[in-house]
Amino acid sequence: MSKSKVLLVLVVFLAAVSLPLFANGSKEKSSSATKGQQTLYFVPKFTDFIYFQLAAKGAKLAAKELGVKFVESGPANNNVQQYVQDLQNLLPRNPQIVVTTSSDANAPVPVLKKMRARGAEVITFDSDVGKAGRALYINIAPYKVQAEAILDSALANNPKGGNVIWLAPSPNITDFNKVLASIKNLIATVPKYKKLHVIQTLYMHDDPNKAYSVATSAMQAHPNLAGFISSSGMANPAVNKAIDDTGRKGQLYATGAALPSTMTTYLNNGTEKQFMLWSPYWYGYMAAWVANQAKRGKIHIANGVTRNVPHIGKRKIYDTPEGLVTNLSKMVFFTKGHETFQNAVPMGANSTSG
Repeated sequence: MSKSKVLLVLVVFLAAVSLPLFANGSKEKSSSATKGQQTLYFVPKFTDFIYFQLAAKGAKLAAKELGVKFVESGPANNNVQQYVQDLQNLLPRNPQIVVTTSSDANAPVPVLKKMRARGAEVITFDSDVGKAGRALYINIAPYKVQAEAILDSALANNPKGGNVIWLAPSPNITDFNKVLASIKNLIATVPKYKKLHVIQTLYMHDDPNKAYSVATSAMQAHPNLAGFISSSGMANPAVNKAIDDTGRKGQLYATGAALPSTMTTYLNNGTEKQFMLWSPYWYGYMAAWVANQAKRGKIHIANGVTRNVPHIGKRKIYDTPEGLVTNLSKMVFFTKGHETFQNAVPMGANSTSG
């Protein structure tokens, strides 16, 4: 073979081995590993959002503390089909520790079941999947506590109450449906919330542009609307911008969950008076820590089991119709003067059990 042909073959070979395993907009990041070291696979529903980037940093800290390799993969944007494909792409590696969250409760279950059949410990957080696809779901907090935090933020923005619209990514996310059910129950049973009325649910597909668009249309269709409420950290900043852009500041609000870095402008200019969240960093940490310890046999995932999670505290596992659950339960409120995780106001009603 001539030297030129040898060089060509070498170039083609090097190009081939350097191709990313995950194509079509998916990403994979990993830490270095030592021989025989276990690997934690962290697969959020999408990666190009600061919330999941913070969660990944927390998960990476847990992996470092426990001496396991950390690998992150997933689609850049919210694409359920690509997310499921990314999970499928992991199967040849025989993953044994998996932390994930999905925009669709049902779509990833078949591939997650395959992983579990091969011995994988699958833990979900943020948005759950069907219970056949995971061992344990780490919820933000009990759904009632999440609902209380959202409704308290709504009344902080407008003590008179009024008609509100619920924003959700899609109809098929268990967590959003459960929080909305708790919101409706609290409005029906707790006197201070009875002045609020949920008149509609709109879907924004975890897309800020879509949230902006549906909110703008809703404000036109409901001139007496008091506000928007949501657990989506992507919805609330976009809807606050829509309120500002349409000259409706002071007339209505958008509140619920949001990252403080995305809401500072609206707290400072008075569009927003209060919103809520939890720490995505410690959320990712807890999910990764529990997954690793469960795989090592140091946590038995069963109803009634209690464990002390480093940096977080004692947490209890409990059974629900959707499967076994535990809670992060570190809810905080953000207001003007309390715009960061360092000075946010802790929610007094935090609970650590169902």
